[in-house]
Amino acid sequence: MNAAKAIKDVCVIRVSQFMANGRWTRSVRTPVVKFALVLACGLLMLLSVQYLNTSSPSVKEEIEIDVEPKYVEALGYDYQPQPKEEKSWLPKLISYGRSSWSVSELDSFSDESRNILKNDQDISPQTLDPDNDSLLILTPVKNSAKHLTKYFKLIDKLKYPRHKISIAFLVSDSTDNTQQLLIQAKKKYQERGSEKMRFKRFEVFRQDFFYSLPRKQRHLYSKQLGRRTVMARARNYLWTRALENEQWVLWIDGDLDYYPPNIVHDMMAYDKDVLVPNCLVSRQISKFRWQYGVYDFNSWQETPRSISVVKKLNEDDFMIEGDEDAPFITHRKYMNGFGKDETIVPLDGVGGTFTLVKAHVHRSGIGFPTWLFQHQVETEGFAKLAKVNGFGVFGLPNYNIHHIHN
Repeated sequence: MNAAKAIKDVCVIRVSQFMANGRWTRSVRTPVVKFALVLACGLLMLLSVQYLNTSSPSVKEEIEIDVEPKYVEALGYDYQPQPKEEKSWLPKLISYGRSSWSVSELDSFSDESRNILKNDQDISPQTLDPDNDSLLILTPVKNSAKHLTKYFKLIDKLKYPRHKISIAFLVSDSTDNTQQLLIQAKKKYQERGSEKMRFKRFEVFRQDFFYSLPRKQRHLYSKQLGRRTVMARARNYLWTRALENEQWVLWIDGDLDYYPPNIVHDMMAYDKDVLVPNCLVSRQISKFRWQYGVYDFNSWQETPRSISVVKKLNEDDFMIEGDEDAPFITHRKYMNGFGKDETIVPLDGVGGTFTLVKAHVHRSGIGFPTWLFQHQVETEGFAKLAKVNGFGVFGLPNYNIHHIHN
């Protein structure tokens, strides 16, 4: 509209100059000619406004966007906080005055096992158990200053008790003011903010790995193993420093565009060891059309074809999804390959855009491999490692979150 106003002003100026120019004859400056000139300029202005409205990509009415549902409720699942006494990790012969083992089970124990359980009974009241329903949000960041405002806006909309949330960041190899802004945010929430907006804990860690990669090379296969190894190191550093007695760990990317405010409760309702939603991104497919598609191709399920590919690999071959110069196609099933009625599905690999993990998975020693584990590192390696150790890894293919377009 500013451009249209400028065109109008130019038209008025030109008409005035035309009227005042002494070289034109008096007959040209008749009222009829004046009216015609003003009318012509008015039409020109209207046409310019119409052009701007139809050509500007900021006008949503003129752009066709294939919008998928933002999320699907956790159908059939209702999250209920678990009583703390049911969350103890120690097997107890007697639990707060009542037996927790049947007679047949007790008969199967050796005398040594009975003594162990009796000892557990004596010391269990002094055992530090995970804080019931507490949540630790972890986010590694690098040169993320421009995304932090959006990040905290989404966090503030979460429908989850703030006093149950701890949040921790790892700043690494940043050259912008990411760390300074996070320190300011900590003061805002924990010191100057109202009581209801304060987190249980707010931590900012710093660990540099002195790794640099031009952005245009991020998706080259030849650079992926080194890049993803550094990311795995960052994640391991963060969770081992930040995890205390929280019951859940939530990994969130620093540059997400949208997720539902009730997503934490929805995902907890499934009670899975590792769970991810479907992360989408809006991509431009024509001049006036945008379409949502899968962003996180690191969340996948093995198929018979992908398993046959794995069998042909050398021991040191690294598998990665969707890179420009990858030497092979993995033939895995991504989150967009499942039907609309498939609410929750088992996965073999996960990404890290929004990953909910039961804290006991990490406490049992499952981190992010910095070495090739079943041809994977970082988040996909984490999923493989979790499954080998008996933990469940799942995805919600019809529960959508959005990543920024970059």
